[in-house]
Amino acid sequence: MKHSVQARQLVKQVTTTKTSNLTMKLQQLLAAAFCLAAALILKTKAQENAMLQIPPSLVECYNTSYFMNRDNRLPANMDTLISLIEKVENSYAASSGVQADIRTVSVALLHRFRQDGIKKAAGINAADGVIPYSPTGFQFPKLKILLSRLIPGNANTFPNSSLTRVERCSLHFMLSSTFDARTRGDENNVCNQLSQYRAQRLPRSLKKEHDNNFISASEWLEARSKRGRSSDSVSKYEQLGELDYESDWAYAGPETSQCPVEDGLVRTRWGTISGGTLIAGIAAGVQQQTVQLNTLLTLAPQRRSRGRSQSQTSNTIDNRWAATLAGELAEVTLVQLPVSNGNPASVGATGGWNDTVLPHWYFLSQRNNLEATDAEIRGGLDGLILAKNVASWRTQASSLKLSQLLRMYYSTNGVLSSGINACSRQNQFTNVAPSQEMEDQTNAFALILDREMQLRVTLQPSLISQFAGNATASLVTYVPQSLNDVSCMATSNLDLTDAITPMTNLYLFLDTSWQYSTIVDYVAYVIQQLNIHPYASTITMLSAQDGSIIVNTTNYITDVYQQWNATTQATYTQGFNLPNVLRTIQNLTQYLMNEEKTNSSLSGHSLVALIIPNQQTVNDGDSSYATTEIQYIQEQIPDLRFIYYGGGSIQRFSSFVRDPTQDLFSLSLGSTPATSAGPVAKRIVQIPRRVINPRCGSTWYTNSWGNMDYFPSPQWSEISNLVTIMTDIYVFVDTYWPFGWVIDYVT
Repeated sequence: MKHSVQARQLVKQVTTTKTSNLTMKLQQLLAAAFCLAAALILKTKAQENAMLQIPPSLVECYNTSYFMNRDNRLPANMDTLISLIEKVENSYAASSGVQADIRTVSVALLHRFRQDGIKKAAGINAADGVIPYSPTGFQFPKLKILLSRLIPGNANTFPNSSLTRVERCSLHFMLSSTFDARTRGDENNVCNQLSQYRAQRLPRSLKKEHDNNFISASEWLEARSKRGRSSDSVSKYEQLGELDYESDWAYAGPETSQCPVEDGLVRTRWGTISGGTLIAGIAAGVQQQTVQLNTLLTLAPQRRSRGRSQSQTSNTIDNRWAATLAGELAEVTLVQLPVSNGNPASVGATGGWNDTVLPHWYFLSQRNNLEATDAEIRGGLDGLILAKNVASWRTQASSLKLSQLLRMYYSTNGVLSSGINACSRQNQFTNVAPSQEMEDQTNAFALILDREMQLRVTLQPSLISQFAGNATASLVTYVPQSLNDVSCMATSNLDLTDAITPMTNLYLFLDTSWQYSTIVDYVAYVIQQLNIHPYASTITMLSAQDGSIIVNTTNYITDVYQQWNATTQATYTQGFNLPNVLRTIQNLTQYLMNEEKTNSSLSGHSLVALIIPNQQTVNDGDSSYATTEIQYIQEQIPDLRFIYYGGGSIQRFSSFVRDPTQDLFSLSLGSTPATSAGPVAKRIVQIPRRVINPRCGSTWYTNSWGNMDYFPSPQWSEISNLVTIMTDIYVFVDTYWPFGWVIDYVT
């Protein structure tokens, strides 16, 4: 009986144990199935930019020839990118009442605007329902993996109305990497002007059968007829309300250009970077994840042509690496090295912009081995630096915004006094990108990318590993030796003016008799130095003839680019009328001061009227009136400073400024914008900011005084709790002011 009871207990225990083990295994299987299903759902319902066609949200950029002319896009510089991001951030805040954080904005930007590898289909013209563009370039498979598996998210709540169509499409082209290697017909002029044009040019007549190991979908098309330039309008079609697509804008044929155009770039003072790679790095950094390689291999498509056993490895993929340098090197590993005949990997490809003030076209100095260009290397390195530090910075400043992070990193000051900025990227390289870690991450990501790319050859994992080491070694050598960027030492040798954060209310009066194409770079250069954004300077552009508004008061530099162009300038009366300018500026500044009184704003901005006349002079009658009016303005609006930047003899305006030695500048069209316009911008920055009691208004009278808080730099209020303010202040007082009147304001 005793044995029978023990036997029953033993059976019960064994049964319970088996049931428990079965339950655990079932739970594990269910968990694995859930993860796999979630991954598949993410892959299936991934943002439309991961699909194999132009997504509906980007069709507006391709159903018209307008944006194929890069001159119709916004200038591709960092100021433009940050300005657009600020518009998006402020729209999020206005609609929800909550400030969008870095993660929300960076992920939404990627999923809304980035689609790499978009190319024009050879021999295909637009037709009803046909857009002759699709993501067939080798850059697309990497992006597909990032969006669907490593940087999950969507742009469902993205505030599309916060940006105009021009702004949306410009942002898309700044964030989406691709090359346009078709001949343009301007190669003799453009290619020879590249300052760093490499010696490895290929003869025009030489046409390699295969330049790399990637099979583009466009290669499967049979129609490859040679096309010539034509100004005749051809078949047009209607797509989302558009009817203005001209066939194949400005291109002549399928031959490879000696200096192809690279897209997806942003110009900065410290070198051109890949915009999409930069934002992807930040997005990965704020939602960092490490995924088992085998998990991603399970999700990758299986191809018969690459039948091989799945490598049982414990390697992991860090999404910060995949989004940045490892992703670039994986493309070198798979696309370039298998057809390199055993040669070392070629990384880096230099180039040059058509214009450093208003950059639109970036021409490469070579036409092969473009898997990791200089811009992509910089963007990848910057993205990795920010990705590995952004979590720490967010603990210091929880309300840190994407626009603020970019503005600090691409400056001489660095991010939150860390000393980390763009000019230090080469010094940061060995710290953030150890060679062994970089090789491991490149190898792991290349194994995943190999499953997604249609290559010409089948590669074994051991050879992929060897190629990954080759690519990594080339980059380790290239960055410190050949990535020729402006150093921190060069940017630190600046005078005090260059360290001042410009904050001004600028009223710019332009004589529209200037030809737009000749004047635009000089005017734009001045504006770009003045920190035009919502927490700093504003600009109002007006006609110098009648004071009519060309660009209404704005703190977004992108508004200037859109509202002032050759077409709009032609609609304003030409000439220069000084009395009209003085009346207009008096009304505008008085309105500003009354607005400050209404809003209890302490200002903190300088007040500048920049006048840009052409050759006109001021007659005796107007001169007498102007002298009297200026005297009145100096009494009523003492902080307003007039600066003249004009053609001809600039000394003809010496009686209309406070200091002729400092406030008169000649506009010489033969000089570079930096040489001619640089001193003008520097002078504007030197104008002291206004710190006044806003309760006075334009009448200089108030019944009450009171106290107010003032933060001396943009967004200082958001991070002021992090620092102790210790500074030496030097106050320069114009002794023209009566002591009893000015002492209250100074103290």
